Amino acid sequence: MIKQTFYNLPETKRGRIYQAIKTEFDRVPLDKISINSIIKEANISRGSFYQYFDDKGDLYDIFADRIMDSIKECFTTTLVKYKGDIFATMEEVMTLHFKKVNQPKAKNQMKKFVPGVSVNAKSILDRICERSITYFNELTPNIDTRKFAFGNSQEDIRILFEMLLSISKNAIFEVLFMDKEVDKCIEAFNKKLRIIKNGCLKKEYREDWFWFSVYSIFQRFKYIYRFK
Repeated sequence: MIKQTFYNLPETKRGRIYQAIKTEFDRVPLDKISINSIIKEANISRGSFYQYFDDKGDLYDIFADRIMDSIKECFTTTLVKYKGDIFATMEEVMTLHFKKVNQPKAKNQMKKFVPGVSVNAKSILDRICERSITYFNELTPNIDTRKFAFGNSQEDIRILFEMLLSISKNAIFEVLFMDKEVDKCIEAFNKKLRIIKNGCLKKEYREDWFWFSVYSIFQRFKYIYRFK
């Protein structure tokens, strides 16, 4: 677990330590990481390293924090752009990140970080999702819940977040570690997103509601004229 002493450091020093960790990950996978190389690059003592971290496992959390910071900034800006529409925001942010993680440099770095398709790969994504839940809870007041068919309690929103994060995590995993085509992953993700969206919204706000209404009116007139 990352210790509070690390978060109490000045931003410049934290940034220097992160950069040293990133440099080491660019060089070797997690199981071959050298703490000596990190402390030398960051210009800190071994004692200081253990004041900030328990062990190498905490480097997962450093990585997860940095990824989450990037997603948070993008998500917050996009949520404002779409006036609180959580579904439009998810679609745009995740499409952007699918393409970002599909870059060769990003894939290589992630595979060094979590060598092989293993529990470790899921672990880093799980950690990011855990942080996302906390962040999304802070966002609740900024989400437009007026169109939701269910209640807008904190518990309801949390469950919705967990569903959205679950499909996001699985899709990112497929792009990064199973080498699936990014366009197909985006298409599958957006389909799942639409299913969740239509299940959450009041019927008059669902994507298929207009055509369903037209069809219903047509059927009604057909029925009326049949018995004239």
